[in-house]
Amino acid sequence: MKKKTKLLALILASMLTVSSTVGCSLQGKQDKENDSEVSETESSEDKKSKEKKSGKDIRPQDNFYESVNFDTLMNTDIPYGEKGYSTWGDEEVEEQVNDIIREIVNSSEKYKPGSNEQLIKDLYNQYIEYKDDGSAEKEIMANCQRIFDSKDINELFEVWGDLVRNYGASSVFQFSVMLNYQNGSENVLFLDADQSFLGTPLEDIADLTSNCQQPNALACDMLRIMGDDYDTAHDKGKDMAYLAIDIANNTDFEEGDQFAKVMTLEKTSFDEFDSIMSNINGSVVEMFFGDVKDSTDGVYIMDKKQLEAINSLITDKNLEKWKNYIYADYIFKMGAFIPDSHEILRKYYPESKETDEKLGQTCIKNYLPNELSEIYTEKYYTPEIDKGIHDMVDDIKMSYTELINNADWLSADMRKSLKKKLDNIELITATKPHKVKADDAKLIGDDLYATVRNITKRSIDKQISDLSEKPDHNNPEMTAQTLNAQYLPYNAINITVAIMQKSMFDPNGDEAENLGRLGAVVSHEIGHAFDSTCINFDEDGVYNPNWISEDDKKALDKRADSVASYYDKYTIMEVFHVDGELTKGENYADLSGVECVTNLVDDEEELKKLFESYAKMWAMLQVDTSALHYLKADVHSPNGVRVNAVLSSNEKFIKVYNIKEGDGMYVAPEERVSRW
Repeated sequence: MKKKTKLLALILASMLTVSSTVGCSLQGKQDKENDSEVSETESSEDKKSKEKKSGKDIRPQDNFYESVNFDTLMNTDIPYGEKGYSTWGDEEVEEQVNDIIREIVNSSEKYKPGSNEQLIKDLYNQYIEYKDDGSAEKEIMANCQRIFDSKDINELFEVWGDLVRNYGASSVFQFSVMLNYQNGSENVLFLDADQSFLGTPLEDIADLTSNCQQPNALACDMLRIMGDDYDTAHDKGKDMAYLAIDIANNTDFEEGDQFAKVMTLEKTSFDEFDSIMSNINGSVVEMFFGDVKDSTDGVYIMDKKQLEAINSLITDKNLEKWKNYIYADYIFKMGAFIPDSHEILRKYYPESKETDEKLGQTCIKNYLPNELSEIYTEKYYTPEIDKGIHDMVDDIKMSYTELINNADWLSADMRKSLKKKLDNIELITATKPHKVKADDAKLIGDDLYATVRNITKRSIDKQISDLSEKPDHNNPEMTAQTLNAQYLPYNAINITVAIMQKSMFDPNGDEAENLGRLGAVVSHEIGHAFDSTCINFDEDGVYNPNWISEDDKKALDKRADSVASYYDKYTIMEVFHVDGELTKGENYADLSGVECVTNLVDDEEELKKLFESYAKMWAMLQVDTSALHYLKADVHSPNGVRVNAVLSSNEKFIKVYNIKEGDGMYVAPEERVSRW
């Protein structure tokens, strides 16, 4: 068994350039590596406070979330090194994917060149067998020398752009191609704000400049690889860190609905972009992303102030600082390929305690997610699931039609328009399988290093080609193995194959339990069509705030303000309040979703099963510091609030559990909120 470095499969993933997506999603910010839906709910202090209680001590009428989930939360520990633990079924999906990889790599079958299976098997074997023969080190160190040999700032940035486009290096220019959500008919070039500096969040540096110590230390170690003594390398790293401080102090870290912010952006022409980046000769877009001027005429910039600050730092006076930064970032990432070439790199990439199999599986998940997605779909998207999800969506649409019809606080014309938008919502589920492409076999190079370069280049080339092509709205934006669901503003919902598995959905199971789990997720996503942001898209999925009359806008705004005020009163750890304005869109969708699914059930016992399934779905533990961070940053409310706040205003829940004044779940009728 060959030695494998601990971070190889994970570090290499950051070298791929991937498309950013923006939409109204059930998914919040994550602490876990995969994309499952988690939010902060149960802190360690909350857990300690209940250690002397039992599940029977907590009445559902006082705290439904804790009553239902008590045993689960008390008998669960957060895994070492993680910031939280949820019950969404991440482990089951992870094992399903691992089984697919095992089956392929252990098979004696000779797969067709260019098939998904061939790519997975060959890349896996290259990972397992990888040991640099000296060629990777030679190329990597030659590129490092190119950085230091640059005679001026423009030559340096030309070298940097080449490393980004052809070797998977990262940069301060976060280009990606994404859908133009304002009309949904085209893809556009997007420049997101840079968020980190040698692995340290810029926001941390802006809060406290001493947080530059970590990037300084990393740069110091990397510079010693090139022969600098410790003191010289340390001084260079310290001087380099001033770049981070200047960029951080000119970056917008304001939390809020990032999708709403994207919708306010106007396209910046390439001429204007070049004028902002006046200290670079030539096109920064072409230098760091590619020649796209025949495909589009501008770029959407998320943070112009940061971009202007970066430009002001691009001077020959700062040449050495930029050299040291670019070099340190590049060699640190590429060091995963050559850990035995220097003692310092061996320190950063020690021998892993994980098995070769597990590391190889991680490599496949990072580099061939779309190939895995197609195989996962073929294996787990059964005809029963397909019929079950379509039937569920039909039932949910029927329920929403009834709710909209009864929303007499809206005009008759507005209700008619909302029903048309509801009818037009498309359901997107399975990934479309592609035909075997013989040319794809060429992605597999002579060794792992060469293959990763090829896959990296393919990713960038695909984005460039996507820029000139009409978007395919019927193709999922998420991979099938992603445990999530999403509403897309062009009026579609993407429900992944992974979230339709038995941990969330059983097409042959109990209907009420299904409605409490996946049904609540689907109705939540459909509810986003009418939330405070996405309601600005008309029935055809086109951004058009004027499709709503002034009177209806006032009625909608009044209701939204009531929802924000309602959630402001909820707390975690009995002290820290939810931000009702920040979480308004997701709270709207939660309220709407539960109203919808409970509208489909009348039997008391069935409703109890629905409510309990809903509460169990959100069971989660999270460390205190992480919970507090996401309380300020996440557009989703904490999980316990997503249960108790919603149900405390749900008329059927109040009736079924006989909620009375004095109960913990009681909210006075005049203070209750409803989406419809």
